[in-house]
Parts: sequence; C-alpha cells; structure tokens
Amino acid sequence: MIRIPDIGLMTKMGIEMAVGSANRFGQRIRTAVLSVFIALFAFCLPAAALEVGETIQDSVSVGGFTMPLPAGVWTVYYINQSDDPEFPTAKVGLILERGKIVRQAMYIRTARATKHTGFKPYPYCERPYYFYEETLANQAGNVQQCWHMRAEALTGDGESSERYASLLEVSKRNGYFLPLTMIGARYHFANRSKTLRVSIGWNPDAILRAPESKKVWRFEDWTADAIAADPRKKVIMTKFKKWSQDWLPNVETAFSQSN
Repeated sequence: MIRIPDIGLMTKMGIEMAVGSANRFGQRIRTAVLSVFIALFAFCLPAAALEVGETIQDSVSVGGFTMPLPAGVWTVYYINQSDDPEFPTAKVGLILERGKIVRQAMYIRTARATKHTGFKPYPYCERPYYFYEETLANQAGNVQQCWHMRAEALTGDGESSERYASLLEVSKRNGYFLPLTMIGARYHFANRSKTLRVSIGWNPDAILRAPESKKVWRFEDWTADAIAADPRKKVIMTKFKKWSQDWLPNVETAFSQSN
C-alpha cells in the first residue's frame, strides 16, 4: 500500500523548520550586530574616559588597544577622536614631568579600517636623518611593521600642530620646561583592519647640556649626521635604542591583543 503523506503535517513541519531557520539566522544577525556594537563601544570608550590633565600609571587604553606605560605618573595633555565610519581614529598624548621639567613624552594613535581595505604603506618607516630604522614589512593594505630612532621637533603643521599646541598650553599653564625637540622611538604596526602607532621620546636637555651658544637642543642637533659627529650623543642614542628594542614586545602585544 502506498502511504500518501499528510500534506497538512508536512506543511506544519515545513513552517516550523522555516521559522526555526529564520530564528537561527536572526540570532546570527543579532550576534554579529552586537559584536560590531561592542567593538565600536570599546573603540570609543577610552578617549571618552580620559580627560586632559588627568594622571595615569601602568597602562592606557586608546581605541581598543591597551598600551603599557613606562614607569612613572603620566599626565594626559592631548585627546582627539574621529568618528569617521570608514577609518575611525583615536589619539592620546602623555607627558612625564618631574621637577617642573617635561622628561618624557608619549603619543599613541590608533585607527580602524572598518571595510577591511587596509592602509597605505607608512611613508615614515625610513628617513635619512633617523639614527636607526628597522622595517619588517610595509605592504599596501596588508602587514606593516617598522620602528625607528629619531629626533622629533615639537612644532608641526596640520594634525601635529594641534597636538603640539596642546602640549605647549599644558606646559605653560603648569610652569613646565618644555624642550624644542625630543629624542626616542616610534613604532608603527598595521594590517587590513587596524593600525597602532606609538612614539616615546626623552628630553635631551635633561640628559646632556646644550652648548652655551644654543641654550637648548634643536631637531638638527640630533639627526643621524649630528649624532655621528658627537660621541656623547651616540652613547645616549645607543642606550635608548637598547631600551626601545626591549620595549618593542609591549607594542607587539598591544597590537595583537586589541579588540
């Protein structure tokens, strides 16, 4: 005997299966949306949680990246965040002051490529005036890893001028001595979806006295050629290079473990 299926039962089962499938699909959509929301929330929260003038220790969260800090009490002097839907960025500037002298400065910049199209090659992995440079990769839209030792003039145009203006304002308000240049390391890490750039600098005037004719050190006094011509500067930069190499794993970890 041929059994004729119960069309009503099959229809009911089909509807239940369709509803179940739709529910599962809807759950996946809700989960994906929630994940995106959490990631965006994590990206936006750190800049909102910090305030200019606030002091912090041990680590700082910027745009979903948790960056360890060198020992000491750091003061926030600059905060900036962009809500560009394709490339949201977050930036934080910190200084370490002791005895009314800015001894160190740190700048952290993060960005996301929400469409996963990657970033352009970083144009500053190599420069002739760097004391030292190391580039592991610098590919368009893919892996970028480089770091270098160089001087940074505390003046600038465009994006940097706003940050330097904030640094000058905080220093003037608190009566801090601010050098004209910093010497130290800059690290750059990026891939198709995120970028992390970290600068750590030291005040050369707090380490080595400038000639009386200069009063204070300037950017051109700490280029590769200027360092090569002065054994004292070479010793200082070699020491900071060793420190910066030891610090590199902290940047690598912050990049790899970010949201």
